[in-house]
Amino acid sequence: HNIRELCPPFHRFISNTYQKPAMLVVCDGETTEYMGSHEGCTQGDVAAMAFYALGVKPLITELSSAFDTSACKQIWYADDSTAAGKLEEIKKWWDSLCIRG
Repeated sequence: HNIRELCPPFHRFISNTYQKPAMLVVCDGETTEYMGSHEGCTQGDVAAMAFYALGVKPLITELSSAFDTSACKQIWYADDSTAAGKLEEIKKWWDSLCIRG
């Protein structure tokens, strides 16, 4: 839903690309088995960062209402987040992240 609302062209690409599960190969040297990846994206998927970014965007927006954005800034990269600024505002951000995220 977030992808469709925030980035319609990317949603079209994702919908077309991920209509069917990706087949994952499990091999132990003697036997080979296949299983479908029915959720999310696989390791190394080029769309993984975009999925994550669009997925956490509502949380980032919601957290912005919990502190003074002129005194504290959120930093998000890959699966990491942090904040920088005045200590009182960082504490408000942290408390809100612990509750919401």
